[in-house]
Amino acid sequence: MKGLKGLLSKKYNLALVTKTFSTDIPTYKFLFDSIQKYNQDNLPVFVVIPFEDKKLLQDTIGTEGYTLLYDHDIHTFRRSMGGWEQQMIIKLRVHEHISAENLLLLDSDGRFIRPFYEKDFIAYDNIPYTIVHENKQVAEYETALKGGDYNNTGYAKAVRAYRDIFGFKSNRIYDYGPNPHLWNTQVLRDLWSNYLNYNGIELEEFCLTMKNTYGIHFRETLTYGEYLMTSNTIPIIPSGPLFKTYHWKEMVEFERGSGLDFESNIAKNYLGIIMQSKHT
Repeated sequence: MKGLKGLLSKKYNLALVTKTFSTDIPTYKFLFDSIQKYNQDNLPVFVVIPFEDKKLLQDTIGTEGYTLLYDHDIHTFRRSMGGWEQQMIIKLRVHEHISAENLLLLDSDGRFIRPFYEKDFIAYDNIPYTIVHENKQVAEYETALKGGDYNNTGYAKAVRAYRDIFGFKSNRIYDYGPNPHLWNTQVLRDLWSNYLNYNGIELEEFCLTMKNTYGIHFRETLTYGEYLMTSNTIPIIPSGPLFKTYHWKEMVEFERGSGLDFESNIAKNYLGIIMQSKHT
């Protein structure tokens, strides 16, 4: 396990980061192994966990090939929040502890399925691709498999709330994911200096205000994506999803045996796959 002090003295173009905890560490092993197999440019790997999960992580993936960070070093929570809410706040603050221009934030339930390079994420001059698209496939599945209307989902409601706050003008519902998320740290610093600090708002307060004022869940992807669309802190070079994501078990069942689910076919368009264990 590499020492943090030495790493902080070097500025990386791109770092791979996963926030995980005890329940997901066994699953993270599949992601970690895929990174070790396919990481062609030896991009640095960071893992963020609660301190008490250190032994479990090291017993699962060993002590080499990554830098370990702890939740409590990144953020000390002052308010009562759910674990999933705490995870989003830590993701938004981890850039303060990693010396990198860009971060690829990977959830534990994903895995790479083919070789990847820095150029897959960086468009030019350390400017990353911005994952921003109309998620028409999910909109179709929302109707066909769930009987719903994508434009009236909780996600769409959240998008409109963020636009009310940040001021981005569009009638279209954009998706800034799914995971993995590709974030530029300059955008995050700008969010702090020109919005949060400027308005005297702490990140926890912002999270709870979204819930109490708009009746929606705070979302780290919308916080980054909608702020970037408003601020234009960096040039926006659009990209679709990096991984193919199976959001619901119905998607797995629908594609199973069709050829769409063959890993060799998926690899033609995506770097990896995300599938929750309950969907397998």
